[in-house]
Amino acid sequence: MAQYNPPMINDNVPYPQFAQIIGWILATFVMCPVPLVFLYKLYQAKGSLWERLRTITKPTSEWRPNDGSMKKEVEMDNVAKDLKYGLDNPVLVDDNEIQTKL
Repeated sequence: MAQYNPPMINDNVPYPQFAQIIGWILATFVMCPVPLVFLYKLYQAKGSLWERLRTITKPTSEWRPNDGSMKKEVEMDNVAKDLKYGLDNPVLVDDNEIQTKL
């Protein structure tokens, strides 16, 4: 089974209890929305359990096929970008001079 070992600052010094609690709270906030939204959508859907599962896991009409049949259309979305010098970040191009400002 799983066994919890507190995170360590050094080899034998664990993080303080309050820091571990904050970490668990943050982890809970990050991980909980996925199953909660799944259960909410499952509850909202109509039909038997199997029909509701199929409904909420079916892709919407906005999804594109994964077989490559629409690859050309997807690539055409980015053609309008001005790609002087092969750079895709317009901040780096200033008056036809390549600039790197940090």
